[in-house]
Amino acid sequence: MIAETDYKAQLLNLPQPEFGVAKTDIQYLVNCAYQMSAFAGLHPVDAELTVGGALRQLARVSCQRQPSIDVLSYEDMILTNPLQSDPRVYCLGSAGVEERDFCLGHLLIESELQSAMDALLEMRDAVGADARQCLAVCVERLEAAVCVLARFNERMSPDLFGQFRVFYGKNPYKDRLGPSGRFSARIVAVSVLLIGEELFHQKPQFYMDIYRLSEYYPQGCIQEVFRWLSPDKGSAGLQPSWLEGKADFPKFATISPVMERHGSEIRKLRASCVCALDRFTRMHRGTALKYTVEPGRPVVGVEASESVEAVLSQRLLTAAHQR
Repeated sequence: MIAETDYKAQLLNLPQPEFGVAKTDIQYLVNCAYQMSAFAGLHPVDAELTVGGALRQLARVSCQRQPSIDVLSYEDMILTNPLQSDPRVYCLGSAGVEERDFCLGHLLIESELQSAMDALLEMRDAVGADARQCLAVCVERLEAAVCVLARFNERMSPDLFGQFRVFYGKNPYKDRLGPSGRFSARIVAVSVLLIGEELFHQKPQFYMDIYRLSEYYPQGCIQEVFRWLSPDKGSAGLQPSWLEGKADFPKFATISPVMERHGSEIRKLRASCVCALDRFTRMHRGTALKYTVEPGRPVVGVEASESVEAVLSQRLLTAAHQR
């Protein structure tokens, strides 16, 4: 059916955001074909035949126009999926409702993180910015994200989660990770702005993994973060020299230089933001353990060579650095 129509030309001519939705549709179809092939125990050659050359070509074209990993991504699943009007889900009935709500919850968290990020950027970059107001907005939005995550933890059905989660696993025929909250570029951005230097000294693996797995993140946001972290703007996206110990960490990427100009009230507000971010990270860790690790389900955003616990705890600072 796909081969009989010139969908490639139609795809390339789509304006944004229609193209983003079309790319999401294509990746959902490709992912479904691979996952169903795995359920049926098909050989990789037969799995590729199931996907089909025409659909694979559309997937390649969509990733060329909007650079991203060549499998269903976190951006496809959460940010471009039209969840509030016509959600793309795999399941029907109550499992489909739970699947939609799972994605919507992540979208709500992304919205709160964007607001926190905007407030921190204003504090860092805007001349004459009201630091107290910026930090107050940041802590309010981070607390709101914690509340959304708390509702997940309290209300989501483990059984229904298990029904739709099987479709979002690692690609069974490619060496690729699945869509995961680990690949939220906005939580990376907030972490860098708020505690970037402390993370570098305590958890350098956090930065190493971001650069190593950068293709899994929404590219617009993660490339912006790389520009902040790059003393040489022309090398943004390449692992920087400071991560290899050849230069100092770029404090200008964070709000630290602004903090140095303020007194105890602003320091206390910043500490409240750090505590809210810490609560979010700990709650996300607990939720991941409850719904995936403890029931024996694979964590789709973690490589086999990685420690699940280490990945889930990457943004946690020691108590001495949270004050």
